[in-house]
Amino acid sequence: MIHYTLPTSSDLLELGAPRADALSIYLATEPTPEGRSLAVTTAKNAVDEAIRSLRSAERSRADQESLREQWNQIAADSKLWGNLANSLVIFLAPGFSHEYVLPNALGSKTKFGGRFDLGPLVRAVTTPQRAYALTLSSSGWNLWKATESSRATEFPLAGEHAEDVADATNRTSIRGRQLLRRLGGDEGQKVLLERYSQVVARAVREELARVDKTHQVPLFVFASEPLASMVVGQGLPGEVVTVPGAADELRPDQIDAAIRERIGGITTRRLSRIANQIGDGVAAGLAATDIAQVARAAAQAAVGTLYYDMTADVRGVLDETTGAIRLDPEGENLLAAIALLVLANGGEVHAVRPGEIEAEIWNGQLLAGLRQPLI
Repeated sequence: MIHYTLPTSSDLLELGAPRADALSIYLATEPTPEGRSLAVTTAKNAVDEAIRSLRSAERSRADQESLREQWNQIAADSKLWGNLANSLVIFLAPGFSHEYVLPNALGSKTKFGGRFDLGPLVRAVTTPQRAYALTLSSSGWNLWKATESSRATEFPLAGEHAEDVADATNRTSIRGRQLLRRLGGDEGQKVLLERYSQVVARAVREELARVDKTHQVPLFVFASEPLASMVVGQGLPGEVVTVPGAADELRPDQIDAAIRERIGGITTRRLSRIANQIGDGVAAGLAATDIAQVARAAAQAAVGTLYYDMTADVRGVLDETTGAIRLDPEGENLLAAIALLVLANGGEVHAVRPGEIEAEIWNGQLLAGLRQPLI
């Protein structure tokens, strides 16, 4: 089944259950003929390798053909391959297949074993990828929105607003010196641009207040100077990121790419601030970094927020009832298992990459903010 939206926490828990012959494929993709061809070939190679693993383990031909059949159905799905974005996630097992087409970039990797590899997908689900954008020039402006599951598209406006600088200043043009009369030359144009920026900023505040009352979503401003500084100076909502350059000719895919290139830095700063706040609770027993302690807290539904390094490979066995762990190089990914247990008990999870979190308490592997001290 193709998904163009991210999985919910319930979906992740279902996907995270033990499953025989589970093949996870993460692909960086491009929505071009060459990109589609490369994605198909890469995915097919991963399936071939998984089937060779089954053959080497002397598994039955029926097991091998079951996995192959799931792949053949996906390979023949023209809707899937004709609507790629920046990433494709494929989960395959005998009698089971799920695919996620995502606009955010995930690294390419494959894993074959007793569970699906959910690390990168957990990151996509729990790491904010939502943003608004303003494209602005003297000839017009537009609002845009980009989400975790869709590329940047124009944001539908609810109110009636001035369309350009002439409309905002009740003039047919700002260039004709005869029309400017008392506001002539460069100084006159600056006054008109200032007025225009005030009108646009007010419109942006009104429109975004309908959908983001707490200003949690960043706003990207695409504009050249002096308009960029002028409109930012009018007090735009939320965290504002300026992307310099002419905005008139930007395509939606270029706006989306610029947003996703920069939003990671915003996320890193936010998550680091939260990690530091968690660290303030060490003395009260409300923070833990030891894997055994965190696992036990997760089983007690005591973890409110969990950070874990999605690239770390700590193997073992987790008892989901007691939280007891046993290290075992042949076991499952313990950090991912703990993360799923936290989600199951209503906690918040953040899968992070090395170097992203700057907080004194962060040990590079695991951090839990606890709802109450461990018993």
